[in-house]
Amino acid sequence: MAAPLGRALAAAAPGRARVSLAIAAPTRPYRAAPLRRGTGPAPADPADLRAAARRFGRLGEASAVPAWRLWPDPERLRAAEAEEREWDPPLREVEAALDRREREEARRREERQQLVARSLAAMPARVSAWRQQRAQAREQARQEAARRQRLLAEAGLGGPARPGTPPRSSSQAQALLQDLERRQRREEKRRRRQEREEAARSAMAAAEAAAASRPPPGAPPESTGAVSS
Repeated sequence: MAAPLGRALAAAAPGRARVSLAIAAPTRPYRAAPLRRGTGPAPADPADLRAAARRFGRLGEASAVPAWRLWPDPERLRAAEAEEREWDPPLREVEAALDRREREEARRREERQQLVARSLAAMPARVSAWRQQRAQAREQARQEAARRQRLLAEAGLGGPARPGTPPRSSSQAQALLQDLERRQRREEKRRRRQEREEAARSAMAAAEAAAASRPPPGAPPESTGAVSS
């Protein structure tokens, strides 16, 4: 580096004498030794297996960690296998599970389709039954209204007041109407009881007649072709 600088100065001042400049090269006062990783004290059998595994992987045999100690015991192997089966099952098990799920979905879909088909097939009958129930309810309501009007007419509350009849208050009219309804319910119950008794007597008489027409046990059956005298 000094020689090119001297030549440049000589060219810049040709009349002057050649001056030799000595430029010292930069020197390094201190040279550090290369870094060396020391092993340090290594435990022979550390309690923390994860730390021991890291140390063995970093230092190898110099870590003074026995390799057999880092190998999992049977209990840890079983736990690892169970975790692997849970989170990473074999392909055959996955395919079997998918097949079962597809079959279950197909079965549910078929059952739903059958249910919809049965419901659609039974829909006309249900609509007809609903219409009959609605017609019966309307008829019962009409009959109830007619019955109440008849009771009111019988009690003298359905139309204008009769001449010479004092007007009744609403409470008296309601009490009279309730009394008439109770009487009618009693009459209806009595009529139904009489009908049941008549039906029971008729069934008893029919059973007695049928029993009388049968021959007694042990008697020979009568011949169909009786000889006329």
